[in-house]
Amino acid sequence: MNDRFDFLRAGHRHIADSTNLKQTISGLVKMAVATSGTDMGSLFLLHKNEGVLHPYILLNLPLTYIKGCAEVPVGTQCCGRAVLHKIPWVVEDMWSDPLFSDCRDAAMNSGVRAAFSVPVLSDTGECLGSLASHFREVHRPGQDTLDTIQMMGSLIAYALTRSTQLLAAREA
Repeated sequence: MNDRFDFLRAGHRHIADSTNLKQTISGLVKMAVATSGTDMGSLFLLHKNEGVLHPYILLNLPLTYIKGCAEVPVGTQCCGRAVLHKIPWVVEDMWSDPLFSDCRDAAMNSGVRAAFSVPVLSDTGECLGSLASHFREVHRPGQDTLDTIQMMGSLIAYALTRSTQLLAAREA
């Protein structure tokens, strides 16, 4: 348990010292995706007024997949369901999962087979977006992986909140 707190504390210091928060967030997404055992992933941000998630960081996702899944309505796909329910959402096989029908063609055409998403939640519980890992084969992450990615999501939420605060301070 202390390792988790030490990791989060070090992550907060790294983010607080960052001079380029988008680059720092990108590094956190890359680390989370690598921890999942893949090289494909994404960070989508929630646009509340639209009820839609838009891509912010995309890692090694095929263009055909991105074109077919670039805008994710809340409640659809694994990212939108993770945001709606504020829990991790796993799609073991996009090609056969009935809840993934809206993006199945893009997944099949691109060779993306599975994904899981975790909600990116602020300290107050506000959902800011989703962090996802994608796989070329049928895949189900273990609980340790989900816990680690949720921890990375909390660091990303902290960085996004800090970025918003800095932007507001500059505009004031």
